Amino acid sequence: MTARLPPARPSQGGRVPVLAVLLGLLVGGAAMAQLPPRPVIDPARELAAIKAASELDDSPADSQAVQQICTTCHSSSQFLGTPRSSSRWEQLFGQMARLGARPNDAQVNQIVRYFQRNLTVVNVNTSPLEELGPTLQTDPETTTAIVLRRSQRRFAGIAELAAVPGVDRSVLVQLKDRLQF
Repeated sequence: MTARLPPARPSQGGRVPVLAVLLGLLVGGAAMAQLPPRPVIDPARELAAIKAASELDDSPADSQAVQQICTTCHSSSQFLGTPRSSSRWEQLFGQMARLGARPNDAQVNQIVRYFQRNLTVVNVNTSPLEELGPTLQTDPETTTAIVLRRSQRRFAGIAELAAVPGVDRSVLVQLKDRLQF
């Protein structure tokens, strides 16, 4: 069913407003027909790319949820190569929800976990506790110890962070490009 706009009325000068004409074209479908078709997305290829990028998340369910929800409309290449802060990911998740992404509760948790572990940038000296722990993959006690330590003296690098009991150096090595000090 195509929505119909009321006929455009001429303005005081006798001309039809340009915006009304453009809206009429968009709603009528003439402009929509000129848009390029949505790209064909190969789910198997997308899942393989998502799994390949998941060095720090070994849960197949997390990768599957990302593939099912996040590659419905676009390729994973649009997000896999661009780590962002947790707050920036939250903004993008909100935007995707407004555009129609509808994950269930389990998928939300899986997607958030995947992005935290694999695609989130954190500043060890300033990021809040709730962002730091999931990205560094530390338990609550270790994350609290990191926050207490940084309140006394800023971390200067991975070696200092790795000295905190409970921090897994192998995780830090994999996160090195996403850690800021």
